[in-house]
Amino acid sequence: MKNFLRLSVIVFFALVFGLPFSASAATKSVAILQFGVNAPQSYAYLSKAVPATIQDRLNQPGVLEARRIQDKASSQVEARKAANAQNMEYAVWGTVSVLNNECIVVVNSVDKAGKTWSKTAQGTLSALTSTVQDLTSVMGREAFNISVVGTGYGTPASGQMVNRINSDIIVNETGQQQVYLNPQFHYQGAGANDGSRLRSQRINDKMVDMAVGDFNGDGKNEIAVIAEHKFTIYIWEADGKLKPLAETTVSLSNINFSMRAIDLDRDGAKELVIATYESESNRPYSYFFSFKGNKLTQFAERCPYFVSVVNRPPNFTPTLVGQGWDSIRLFAPGVREMLKSGNKYTMGPRIDLPEGAKVFNFSWIPGGKDNKSHQIVMLTDEERVKIFQGSGNTLIHSTVEQFSGSAAGMEFYKTMPGLAPDRGAQLPGKYYAPMRMIAVDLGHTGDYVILLNKPISTASQIFDRHRYFPQGEIHAMYWDGVGLGLKWKTRRIRGSVAEIDLADANNDGILDLVVGINTSPDLGVGSRQSMITIYPLDVTQTNPDTPTDLSDFEVSPNP
Repeated sequence: MKNFLRLSVIVFFALVFGLPFSASAATKSVAILQFGVNAPQSYAYLSKAVPATIQDRLNQPGVLEARRIQDKASSQVEARKAANAQNMEYAVWGTVSVLNNECIVVVNSVDKAGKTWSKTAQGTLSALTSTVQDLTSVMGREAFNISVVGTGYGTPASGQMVNRINSDIIVNETGQQQVYLNPQFHYQGAGANDGSRLRSQRINDKMVDMAVGDFNGDGKNEIAVIAEHKFTIYIWEADGKLKPLAETTVSLSNINFSMRAIDLDRDGAKELVIATYESESNRPYSYFFSFKGNKLTQFAERCPYFVSVVNRPPNFTPTLVGQGWDSIRLFAPGVREMLKSGNKYTMGPRIDLPEGAKVFNFSWIPGGKDNKSHQIVMLTDEERVKIFQGSGNTLIHSTVEQFSGSAAGMEFYKTMPGLAPDRGAQLPGKYYAPMRMIAVDLGHTGDYVILLNKPISTASQIFDRHRYFPQGEIHAMYWDGVGLGLKWKTRRIRGSVAEIDLADANNDGILDLVVGINTSPDLGVGSRQSMITIYPLDVTQTNPDTPTDLSDFEVSPNP
């Protein structure tokens, strides 16, 4: 009672006589207006995406309440008026300008007294998120007198470090001492011999594609590999060697192009779908194989379409899809669901996809824990990644960097309808088989990443048909509200990546990132070999209190 009376007296005198009274507990409030965008229409989404990034960085419960509003402002007066209408103390507004691969970001703030703050930053379009985050950090410190974390790969707001991941999976190459890593991985090793990376022996074939799954129904996973004509199924033995279980020739006249796995009859054993093409006309033929009883047999009649498998919403179950052949454009318009009729597969209803979608080059990303609408990821013919969203498949992002980097390609001649191509004078185009784009929630947190191969080669930047990449990296990318951000990536992989998959390849109970690699042609193109590397991703070994050990992380771009 005495303490209550004493506090009441203090508050009374503070109010009556204007004595100083601490307001440190009062929460500041800031209204974040939509940004102006000076860019092509495809970048209109930045008007809301940039304020979302700023809000995510500024908002600190009990310290600063950051709220996005629908108003726009082109001046201090308009911004202050919009904030007053929301009864907010501060207003933040600005602009984003995009020119080619560069962007300029202007961020402004104003308080009730009319005191303004403004900063401008310029950077590459691919680093837009980091630019906005760093500007927000400076604004928080200088305009609001609070501490705000800068780029997404800094220390979390709590100041605690999070788990490190497989020592062959890294986040950056800058050598900085504080690195944000995926907290769903925890490993102890630092080298290739500690279980963080396992390699098979070399296979005397150039790999075209690869798939991992239980193909014979015995509860264990096998590894299927196709070369230009050959098809082999292996088992990964305890000594790390690949043991061949079966082998066949798919077609002597056709060239293998792509392979996907799907349980077509839902008996627990996956079938393998191999798309091939004729070398002269590029006419497609797709084959269906079963491996039940450890024997390769035809599951269904071959069909004259390009056929693949995608995980289709709303349940994201594997679905067989197909596309017809076109003598001019190579692919006939429209990707369709495949339906079984007797012992054949035929074209079904057309799937609603963005323009440019082909049976091999798209994947869906689920909305995740925020219940957002799913997104479509599509690889263009130039091997750049486009992101589409919404019922109208609106383009919201396109990468500058190139991904995939497959060496399996079909040559075709572009010509006018009714005219034969001039093969003597015209150079053919080439369509390369897109590698898998795997959407996955590795930590079961509701946060999805898309796994992509990033080929690395100086020669390929000069010669567009140079497909023997000496190195590569597997990138786990995520949608950060502005573009695709890097979550983590592997160390440099020596050799040309042919395909990736996500499965328990060696049947030890641990999920693996599986990478098929073609060796560099040091002894000539005919001497090319292949191998399989797996990166265990043991998501069960997590401990949020484990500090990050940076001693085994790559800090140089050269392996």
